Amino acid sequence: MTCYEIETLLNLDEQQYQPFIMVLVVVLGGVFGSFLTCMLYRVPRGISLSSPPSYCPSCQQKLKAVDLVPVLSYLCFKGRCHYCKTPVSPRYMVIELCMIAIFVLAYIMTGLSLQLIPALILAVSLAFVVGLWVESRKVATKVLLFSIMMSTVLYLLKC
Repeated sequence: MTCYEIETLLNLDEQQYQPFIMVLVVVLGGVFGSFLTCMLYRVPRGISLSSPPSYCPSCQQKLKAVDLVPVLSYLCFKGRCHYCKTPVSPRYMVIELCMIAIFVLAYIMTGLSLQLIPALILAVSLAFVVGLWVESRKVATKVLLFSIMMSTVLYLLKC
C-alpha cells in the first residue's frame, strides 16, 4: 500500500472538521508540553516518571487533575501552588505554550497526513533533548539517536 492510498483512506473533509482538529492539536500540544516539563524536572534528578504522582516540590502535596491542566492551571492559580501558595516557575507555562505552538505549526505544515505523527514525535524528542541540556547540561544520547531516526522516517514519508 502506498502513502497516497493510506492518506486517501484517512482522508477527512479537513475544512469541515478544521475547528475540532485545531482544538485537538492545541490540547495535545498542552498535554505533551506538560509531560515534557515533568520529564525535565524528574529525569535530571533521577525521579521515576510514573511514581510518585505529580506533587508540589515545596509542600509535597499531591496535585489533583485541576492543578495539572496545561497553561490554564498556571493562569487560574496566578503562578502559585494551589495549596501552599509558593510561586511556580513560569518556565512550566512557557514550555507548555511552546509545545502548543510547535504542535500547531506542525499541523499547519503537514495537515492531517502521515507526516504529522513523526513530525510531532521528532518535535517532542528534540524539545526534550534541548530542555535537558539547558536544565542540567546532560545529553540524552538515546533520545537524540531516536530523533535522528524519526527525522529519517519523516523524510521517507514525504511521498
